[in-house]
Amino acid sequence: MRNNRSDSRRIIAIAGMALALLVFFGIITYNVTMGREVLALPGGGSFLSTSTPTPTPVPCTKPRHAGGDSSVAIISGGVKRTFLLHLPPDYGQHLQPLVVGYHGYSWTSQFMENVTRLNVTADHNGFILAMPQGVDSPPSWNAGNGPYGPTADANDVQFSRDLLAHLTKNYCVDAHRVYLTGFSLGGGMVYRVACALSEQITAIATVSGAYYPFGGCHPARPLPVLEIHGAVDTEAPYDGSQAMHIASVHDYLSVWRSLDKCSSASHVIMQTNNITGTAWSQCASDTEVVHYRIANGDHHWPGEQTMDTNATIWEFFSNYSR
Repeated sequence: MRNNRSDSRRIIAIAGMALALLVFFGIITYNVTMGREVLALPGGGSFLSTSTPTPTPVPCTKPRHAGGDSSVAIISGGVKRTFLLHLPPDYGQHLQPLVVGYHGYSWTSQFMENVTRLNVTADHNGFILAMPQGVDSPPSWNAGNGPYGPTADANDVQFSRDLLAHLTKNYCVDAHRVYLTGFSLGGGMVYRVACALSEQITAIATVSGAYYPFGGCHPARPLPVLEIHGAVDTEAPYDGSQAMHIASVHDYLSVWRSLDKCSSASHVIMQTNNITGTAWSQCASDTEVVHYRIANGDHHWPGEQTMDTNATIWEFFSNYSR
């Protein structure tokens, strides 16, 4: 009788373990299906991973185009407008993210590419890069009002809208992953475009942005925001300038924290002798506001000797899809 009882206990134990395993793997299967994953912890227990599985690439059926740089012209508001388009080597097989980069005041789109080398980052990470060209002489953007009035006369918001429409219609653009970046006045233009076209934009990142008033920001939805700025910038002062009508970095970040309904809680994500990275992560719709302050940084696009700006921006962008 003792042996029979022992055998019965072993059978019950094995059946119980099998049932527990079935339940455990059933939970994993369910949560992976729902875009989540339950992971076991050492010593028992579990936690829910919030990482999103890599989406299955969507095949592209648009016309084929050669990789590399090309100059593209469109008509916007009855005016011929141009942009520099860079396609990565793996272009054409599936829909790919789009990054739109706005150049600084008096720059050209080609100069923006030469300075930032975002084309190299595009090749390494497989995204499409578009560099719009401002008009006026010298080239500028209608990003708001400075001490002498509008910073340019063209309807650059409409140009941006037409550019996005042209790219999504004719190229392998993933409309759920459209990102804006810009330098100096181009950063101010990113600000204005994001406020006006938020339903088409996934996330934005600005470097040494010059943020001019343009009548208020009323996005249709919260947006993830990254801001990189040197503390000793004299052309787009970190603390702003009443004479130049440029908002401070603090005020710019405050606007987005309010629009994104972020809590006041922040946390440091990077700390070196020269760079402090701060994030406000408790925001609506899983958005985030992130800021990197470069203590000795002036008005430039920081290179790898200061911080890897391109890698920082792309890592931020790649966290978001809409």
